[in-house]
Amino acid sequence: MKKILKLSVMTFVVILGACTKQLSLDPKSSLNTTESLSTLEGVNSAVIGMYSNLQNVNYYGRSLYVYGDLSADDVYLSVANSNRYLSTFQRTYASNDADALAIWTAIYATIARANNIINSVDKVSGDQGAKDLAKGQALFIRALGYFDLVRLYAKPYNQGNGAQLGVPVVLVSDVSIYPARNTVGDVYTRVISDLTAAKGLLASTTAATKVTASKFAASALLSRVYLYKGDYANSIAEANTVIANTDFQVTAAADLPTFYSAPGAAEEIFTVNFNLIESQGSDNLGQIYLKPGYGDIRVSPNLTAVFDKTKDVRYTSFIAPFVGSPTELENKKFAGQSGIQGLYSTKVLRLSEIILNRAEAENKIGGQDAQALADLNSIKTNRGLTALSGVTGANLLTEILLERRREFMFEGQRFFDLMRNGLTMDRGAFCTSPLAVSSPQCSLTATDPKTILPIPQAELDANPAIKPQQNPGY
Repeated sequence: MKKILKLSVMTFVVILGACTKQLSLDPKSSLNTTESLSTLEGVNSAVIGMYSNLQNVNYYGRSLYVYGDLSADDVYLSVANSNRYLSTFQRTYASNDADALAIWTAIYATIARANNIINSVDKVSGDQGAKDLAKGQALFIRALGYFDLVRLYAKPYNQGNGAQLGVPVVLVSDVSIYPARNTVGDVYTRVISDLTAAKGLLASTTAATKVTASKFAASALLSRVYLYKGDYANSIAEANTVIANTDFQVTAAADLPTFYSAPGAAEEIFTVNFNLIESQGSDNLGQIYLKPGYGDIRVSPNLTAVFDKTKDVRYTSFIAPFVGSPTELENKKFAGQSGIQGLYSTKVLRLSEIILNRAEAENKIGGQDAQALADLNSIKTNRGLTALSGVTGANLLTEILLERRREFMFEGQRFFDLMRNGLTMDRGAFCTSPLAVSSPQCSLTATDPKTILPIPQAELDANPAIKPQQNPGY
């Protein structure tokens, strides 16, 4: 077993080129961490380390956002690229794909840190409130990690009512465990359980808590999780908890152009904070879109076609002619922070999403279209558009999903919105443009095997329990 484990770790070192701080291991080999968790001070240090894992370039530092958009129809990979994310855009993943491995290992490394905190904090002496706060934060981060894994490496909940294979759920630090894949339903049950427990442990937190987990962040994430699951009543209930707190406010249209250039706005619920010291230089999120960064990913006409280009502040603020290629368009949403190009504190959860989550759930639950339309219009009018009237049923759902497309452009949500709603990803005629990398996947149905990532070959090799459980098509 140790020989297999060593080979697996060495594979990760070669492929990721990671330093010790950033090295991300698979769930079999990431269970032993070196943090001292015998004191409350050690636990609190481990909490800081857990949050730092979210900054990994293969997680919320860049790749998760890139995956959710480059897999879909709003952006394209330029022929003038740096050889990054080719398999994401082309949907040509194989079991030994470096990107699929890097994301898997980054998320499981984050979960491993959360597990160690959860399993140690009750054993240390110290203030109970401080211990509850640490445990609640770790439960939130573990839930976030498993939710992200299950939507990346498994089919949406509604494609098998949760019975299809999900990802291994690992809750303890034990290198003798070889975990098989749990079902999607199992993963959702764990995520919901962790977030529910986190809400209670984080009871003292307020809306001012934005760069660490809070009870409102737990409710906000639950709103998203329940929406993905199809539990619309609970999605609405959790959204109501957040929206009822008037300390959260949707950013005014006049302030939206600067909203992404600094953390801490009233709209934010949970943000992965980056400061100047934590800048990843050329690997900052915005650099993959901008010159003189990599400038690999550019805005598709498919996206611009859904905007009112004169009234919508999101278009006028964040889409502009590409530097050096004015016939193309660039994403300026992540232009920079604190004078550093491309630096961005990732706004994982914000109020506008929770409002649109509620609108979608109200529409799908039936009998609440008036409320859904009101929620939708609260976002539309804020962004400079005219309110809709008399729209119901399937037409209203179409409008809600269009608004999500505009509101969360470049924020990694588009592909998941298509897949969980059973919609086809269609890049249209622009798919064959000479400006874009050639892709064999101009369209992709929600049931296509290539809509999810392969279980990494390194994990299959290290873990005999998961070896026969590769996703179909790989």
